[in-house]
Amino acid sequence: MRRKLTLVEGTMYGDGQTAVNAVVAAKIKGSVDIKDLQLALLKVQARHPLLNVNVREDETGIPYFITNENIGQIPVRISNRYTDEDWEKQTSVECLTPFDAKRGPLMRVVYLKSPEASNLIMVCHHCICDGRAILTLLDETLRLLAEPQTDIGTYQAFSSLCDFIPDRARKSRKNLLMVFLVKKLSRLMLLAVASKKEIKRVKPYLIHWRINEQESAAILSKCRKQGISLHAVLSVIFLKAYDTIETIKPYKKLYCAVDMRKFVPEIKNDMLFAFPAMIELGLKGGCNIGFWDQVRLFKEGLALKISKTNVNRIFLLDEGLSAFLPKLAKYAKVDAGAHDFTFSNMGNSVILENYGLIEVQAVYSPVTIFPFGNPSTFFASCFRGQLDFMMTSDVHFLKYEDAILIREKTMELLKEMN
Repeated sequence: MRRKLTLVEGTMYGDGQTAVNAVVAAKIKGSVDIKDLQLALLKVQARHPLLNVNVREDETGIPYFITNENIGQIPVRISNRYTDEDWEKQTSVECLTPFDAKRGPLMRVVYLKSPEASNLIMVCHHCICDGRAILTLLDETLRLLAEPQTDIGTYQAFSSLCDFIPDRARKSRKNLLMVFLVKKLSRLMLLAVASKKEIKRVKPYLIHWRINEQESAAILSKCRKQGISLHAVLSVIFLKAYDTIETIKPYKKLYCAVDMRKFVPEIKNDMLFAFPAMIELGLKGGCNIGFWDQVRLFKEGLALKISKTNVNRIFLLDEGLSAFLPKLAKYAKVDAGAHDFTFSNMGNSVILENYGLIEVQAVYSPVTIFPFGNPSTFFASCFRGQLDFMMTSDVHFLKYEDAILIREKTMELLKEMN
């Protein structure tokens, strides 16, 4: 494979030295033999083409995925587990530890072991992996630990986003004009921000919390009775929580990360793919509207924008703007945007509760600590009927104390839903 990174992949790759990693941790009960783990990872690596690539930049700075036939095995770091919080410390470390993308591989594993319980932490460079994919890698590894003879198959990597664009869309005059105009506007925008300084990481942090099974069931039941998705409820509550912090000037807007696999049938749910659609939404209705009516407006707005997603145009724009990739990656670090945070909701986890003799006691939401102008991100998931949340940011952008207040207000609003 020799494939140019897409704009999203390239933004995650950045300068190739700053860590932008996707991490997921699980708490398991049951013995794991290290040799068995390494053999399982060999099969996982053989299945996914992007686990066998390095990244090389051409003379203009454009990064490419290049297959390395002699790439090393996925490394496993083993450490003792002393407390139930060790996974959180290690997750933070792994989020902030860069990969050697020029020598690879772009995945590693941490195994925290103890007689009572252990933690399995999967780490991938975000330029090859999103939240769904990192959970797939965890599931495949656990399945192979339970049944080493399982055939998990292989698949072919795509060579370009053009593979998914029909000829009629590629040759459409309307689409070609749109790409032309966006390129012109992008060039002007990049010139306008060329002198801006990169917003450096000062002190990034990760905050985790979860809701017990009984309280989670009550929240989910309220959503079902109203015919509203949990995603819409959480989006509105997070925005409302932001709005209560006096030291923050909220935009009352967020970006929802939408899985592009919905629109590209060739990309299966169990393939590595890092190309979310980012949809901007905000609160509507003002102060006089009821909570559930406001959530319905949000849900309708999200559904409308998803329905209007034009994959062909998105991919054509990606291809057309590829020459700007190094500058666009820099732009992501200098511009804080006009939104409060990004929200990534994984919903019900694909991870099973048992894999042979291994019991999965907890799966924590996949997480990333972004180095971008606005690094604030919420992550949510559900496993064993328990809602699980992560929040990441940096003190230069959002004070840790304010983030704690947002978490507390979020919990308060969730309990007050009626």
